[in-house]
Amino acid sequence: MPEGCRERIYSEDYLDFLVEYAEDRLVLQDLDLDFCYKVASSHFAVLYEEGKAYTINSFSGVKVIPHCYGLLSSDQVLESAGIAKVRRQVGLNLYGQGVLVGFIDTGERVILLSWNGSREVVIGYGKDF
Repeated sequence: MPEGCRERIYSEDYLDFLVEYAEDRLVLQDLDLDFCYKVASSHFAVLYEEGKAYTINSFSGVKVIPHCYGLLSSDQVLESAGIAKVRRQVGLNLYGQGVLVGFIDTGERVILLSWNGSREVVIGYGKDF
């Protein structure tokens, strides 16, 4: 990770963009912008760019958050949607390989705050996480 990127990840002054790059890091470097990035999977990376450069009009017509789900009780939702029944089928091996999941911190849970009141999110992926 380039120098100074860690601070950008935690800073409230920077925006996080999820971009598809299909394992071609040159695509990210060729953008020639002042940003840092962290590879999230073989297809996606998270870019961190200063938020002052953007206004609400910058995102006109852009799907910034492709799917945003609200606060849900997982057991009830999985059962009512029929997902739990399908997951229990023998031999399907539904364990989420190749799935990228993001969480939006709504600030509802005080337990997610660090000792100084800031939010701390850990990004993990792969078998070792």
